Amino acid sequence: MKIGVVSDTHLPLVSSDLPAELVDKLQNVDLIVHAGDHCQLETLRKLQQLAEVKAVAGNQDSPQLKEKLQQKLTFMAAGKKISLIHGHQFRGKNILQGLNYTFNDSDIIIFGHTHRPFNERLSDKLFFNPGSPTDKRLEKNYTFGIIEIKEEIKSEIIILKEES
Repeated sequence: MKIGVVSDTHLPLVSSDLPAELVDKLQNVDLIVHAGDHCQLETLRKLQQLAEVKAVAGNQDSPQLKEKLQQKLTFMAAGKKISLIHGHQFRGKNILQGLNYTFNDSDIIIFGHTHRPFNERLSDKLFFNPGSPTDKRLEKNYTFGIIEIKEEIKSEIIILKEES
């Protein structure tokens, strides 16, 4: 199973649309996971045209999205337990400790909020933040992620070549 992982798109606040390169690469995935701060429902709808989408609400999402989406979500994919949260809930705390405590029996924990890509295995879990494809803030690159689940879990941060 190939999962495209996106977060912090902040549309249309920082960009008018999803980058074409991102859309192109997401057409080859089985599932898209969005870790919040879509900002508008239209962003979610665009992603749903590409593949099945699992998503949570972020702190900058519209009231309509916050009503539609949960704050956190856990689901199974290819035999692995995946947990998803935006991450703003851990402000002022060690986010990795908070994530590990909240989702102690998950195989993969996906989060956003910081706009900083993070792809590390700690203990028996993968902690994964795809960064942002449209709002890099203090980061050098616009990014998203791919997680492949076969016998093993392979995860990668993808740097987008184009500017948002």
